[in-house]
Amino acid sequence: MNKNNHIIDYLDYYLDLAKPPKYAVLLRGNWGSGKSWFIHEYIKSKAENSFLYVSLYGVTSYTEIEEILFEQIHPFLASKGMKIASKVLKGLIKTTIKVDFDGDKKDDGSISSGIPDINIPDYIKNIDKKTLIFDDLERCSIEIYNILGYINQFVENNELKVIIIANEEEIIKHDKHKDDAKAYLKIKEKLIGRSFDIVSDFDSALSFFIEQLPNSDAKILLEDKTPLIKDIFITANYNNLRHLRLAILDFERFYGFLPKIPSKKVDLVNKIISLFFSLSFEIKKGDLIEENIKEVFRPFFLSKEQQSEEEKRIDAIRNKYKPLFDRFATPIEYNLWIDFFKNGTTDKNHLKESIYNSYYFTEENSPDWMRLWRYVEMSDVDFEETFKRMYEKFEHFQIVDQYELIHVTGLFINFSSMKLIAYDVQTILEIAKHNVEILKKSNYLRKDKNEDFPSTGYKNLGYQGTKIQEMQQFLDYISEQVIISEQESYPEIATQLLEILRRSVDDFVETLIISNSKENLYFNTPILKFMDTNKFMKVFLEIHNKEKDKLSRLFEKRYRFEDYNKELKEEIVWLKDIVKLMNIEKDKRKGKISGNIIEFQIIKSIENAIKTLDDSSQ
Repeated sequence: MNKNNHIIDYLDYYLDLAKPPKYAVLLRGNWGSGKSWFIHEYIKSKAENSFLYVSLYGVTSYTEIEEILFEQIHPFLASKGMKIASKVLKGLIKTTIKVDFDGDKKDDGSISSGIPDINIPDYIKNIDKKTLIFDDLERCSIEIYNILGYINQFVENNELKVIIIANEEEIIKHDKHKDDAKAYLKIKEKLIGRSFDIVSDFDSALSFFIEQLPNSDAKILLEDKTPLIKDIFITANYNNLRHLRLAILDFERFYGFLPKIPSKKVDLVNKIISLFFSLSFEIKKGDLIEENIKEVFRPFFLSKEQQSEEEKRIDAIRNKYKPLFDRFATPIEYNLWIDFFKNGTTDKNHLKESIYNSYYFTEENSPDWMRLWRYVEMSDVDFEETFKRMYEKFEHFQIVDQYELIHVTGLFINFSSMKLIAYDVQTILEIAKHNVEILKKSNYLRKDKNEDFPSTGYKNLGYQGTKIQEMQQFLDYISEQVIISEQESYPEIATQLLEILRRSVDDFVETLIISNSKENLYFNTPILKFMDTNKFMKVFLEIHNKEKDKLSRLFEKRYRFEDYNKELKEEIVWLKDIVKLMNIEKDKRKGKISGNIIEFQIIKSIENAIKTLDDSSQ
């Protein structure tokens, strides 16, 4: 049953009145409560051409209103660019309207319009058969006192039926003029005959929003999950149907990235939908920003008194939907949620991998280490067989993924401490360290420049055994070896950067200066000291003069920040050697454009960089 049926009944009665009632009807409700949706649905249920609808959102003058009305009454004339709406409609109103609502015999407001200088044709008369609807009253830029006085002329002088839609609470509490709230209440008493509160009709609205989706598969899924969506909407305690509609539209897009999920995985589908809509509602409420989605999946262990305001907000979200944001039971990694809600897109293959490697597919295709992570769900026989396979792989140094190695080491150390396996912790630690050495020699021990390694988990699963001393030793060891491996790779990376320089100076510079680009991998790494100076000069001399000139930007921008220069000062020797080589080339190229660029752009920029680094080291 429609919760607003009594309003529909009254509007039917109001519109059927034979004589002009000389009062307007007010429909009230908070933003997002579905006021506009309600009135548009009501219009659709009637003869639409019997209504004239005006949104007052951002309207700054009566002329704008008159033009909106004119376009609806005479769309043909309006489409031909006949900009005469205000002149025509002003003929319906007296030249100067005097308004006196509070009985003090003074003009409380006046709305002036000139006498039209054209003849008023008969085609304007059918406005008398229309019902006027004024929406978004609280968002009108005309003072509330005057806009209501203007609307009153249609009710009193033109004897029209008028429906006003507003967030009355905003008008009374937050109006920009101190006395306007009082004025509004006085005018309302004279103008409004009946007021109704629109009740959010979630069920009707949700059905309507889903029905509008063009994607039939997404539509079918959401239709089946309406009780679940309703539960999340109620839990969110955010009674905004406008944002519900946006969330539905966003989900349709997100649905296009999802892999095919077997119909028997009901719990998985419910989890994805619950996560999607709860995150969507909290972001739209403004209680959560996209970058903090990661924190929602990570519990805080600080007391309320120790938490920052942002941490308290995130903790409140976690507690509200508890246990929805259990980090180790989520089928979708947090970075994929961030990508979608921030950029409207996500990596389809990565999403598929995340879902198919999750708890929900443990039996079908999870690797042995992941099945062991959920050892409490295994039978004794299954555990023994799975452990035997995994230990053999571990013992023969066949693990080639550094994160998998951390997981396996933590699991085995944990199993050993619980006496579930016959191997002692020290033996496991020695094998794990030797595996790290093999990974390092095979060039598998790497991390991205800005990667948080080893972090606290991988594949949405936290490392086990982290409170055991030997596991902490291993985490320290592998972290140290990754850093060493990274440093040992710098000469190779420096050679790769030369190839980038040969291809594009812009791309080369982007990798070495701080910016918003994901490619600025070495802005605080002294990578240039590993670059062969003669090879650098060879590439430099081969590039176009225009590109040579661009390169000076690198030395101007790379050393601007003192905090990073503590590491970058190791490049001073390289820079000085480059200046020597540049001076040789400058002398060879006197009288040429390239020589001029080297002398007045490149050398000058590098010498300034050297001075900056020298100053920062003092």
